[in-house]
Amino acid sequence: MVQLTQMNSWKELERHSHYYPANHAKTISQTLSGANITLEYTTPYIDDITTNLLLQLAYECQLESMIEALFLGEKVNTAERKPALHTALRMPCHETLFINGRNIISDVSDAQEQMREISNKIRAGQWLGYSNKPITDIVNIGIGGSQLGPAFCIHAFAEQAISSLAYHFISDIDPIAFTRITNKLNPETTLFIISSKSFTTTETLYNLKKALAWVNQPKDIEKHFIAITAYTERANEFGIKNTLPIWDWVGGRYSICSAINLITCIAVGFEAFSEFLQGAYEMDEHFRHTPFRHNLPVQLALLGIWTNNFLKIHQLLLLTYGSHLDYFTSYIQQLDMESNGKSFDKQGRAVNYATGPIIWGGSANQAQHSYYQLLCQGTHRIAVDLISVSSHHGLPINQLCLAQKESLSEGFYDRHNPNSFVPGAIPINHIRLKDNSPRTLGSLIALYEHKIYVQSIIWHINAFDQPGVESSKRLLNKSMSYA
Repeated sequence: MVQLTQMNSWKELERHSHYYPANHAKTISQTLSGANITLEYTTPYIDDITTNLLLQLAYECQLESMIEALFLGEKVNTAERKPALHTALRMPCHETLFINGRNIISDVSDAQEQMREISNKIRAGQWLGYSNKPITDIVNIGIGGSQLGPAFCIHAFAEQAISSLAYHFISDIDPIAFTRITNKLNPETTLFIISSKSFTTTETLYNLKKALAWVNQPKDIEKHFIAITAYTERANEFGIKNTLPIWDWVGGRYSICSAINLITCIAVGFEAFSEFLQGAYEMDEHFRHTPFRHNLPVQLALLGIWTNNFLKIHQLLLLTYGSHLDYFTSYIQQLDMESNGKSFDKQGRAVNYATGPIIWGGSANQAQHSYYQLLCQGTHRIAVDLISVSSHHGLPINQLCLAQKESLSEGFYDRHNPNSFVPGAIPINHIRLKDNSPRTLGSLIALYEHKIYVQSIIWHINAFDQPGVESSKRLLNKSMSYA
């Protein structure tokens, strides 16, 4: 395959990006909508020529066929020769998708029925611990994709969670982490969800052993432990018989719609969790069937290609407007940086262009009083995603969003200090959510999943392996085996 920088559309984009003088940024705004989400982008140097060239690049990289390959279960994870079928986790149960002769949608439906039964039983106070007391606390033990997605959902849906239960997360191997959580709990009424696709993750097994010792009821493990794994037999070795599946064709950081997110299903109930899946499915359908010019994930991805590769802006700041979105940036950090933080293409060739950007950010309200000054007048170049909720229209948090958007994109003079000029011309994507319902947040998750995939196709890298992470895991396992 021709290297990316040798493609005609790439060369034309490079020539085009040098056309505008650096001190005269042409900026226009465009708006797109789909699946309860509206994208309004304000990006320097974007005009009809730029847009058409970016679309040509997408077609030259065979994006259309690669989108179909993703949904049809082809082996888009080329390094491990696997499909990446997180989209199958939210397909309607009446549909079919065969992988190696097996209808995996039927398997997904069976797992969802298990989730429904478990969540209903716990929410009704019918899941009893070893002393016949109802469960009151759910502890999720997992790390990375087994923790960040569920933690985001539990925080985002806090107002909808059943109040008779409390929800906790233990992820790392700091010995204080386990103690800080369990000091507040009663082993008689605590249920642990052990989330590990491989059931070999060092941090997770470390905390599982501590949990087993803390409960200290070998004959009643099934009352206090549920495992989510692709390797049931490994969970059984620890005495855990209650298991739900995660499959080899789902990557850990793409597993938020699977049983890995059982804690959220328990918290909000299966009906609300199904709405979350429905929202993700609606964005899947939009991504799969909408022409590229009006396609939210495609356009968000191409704007990122423009800023990252042609404007040479390698930082993407995510600012969220609403406390329910506080954990979103941490979730997207892993999803994006672990997927597209690559320096070799699918042929094993070193790339000669930038790939995944550095992702950072968080609550915009806090940014206003911490690093916002650097954004306005600092020397670092950034692109920004602003994420707000339309149903908060007129509230101070959305007024803050609009004020920050204006100052960052347009710049201004301080009339009290004429020498203080805020440059503006920062590329901004304003992502407006219809509301903060599970359905809309499911669409938001899928929007970023697909944006990341599109960029991986353009950059000709594999978004579904993580060799750097795996090498670190091996070194950790080796060092702990000698400890």
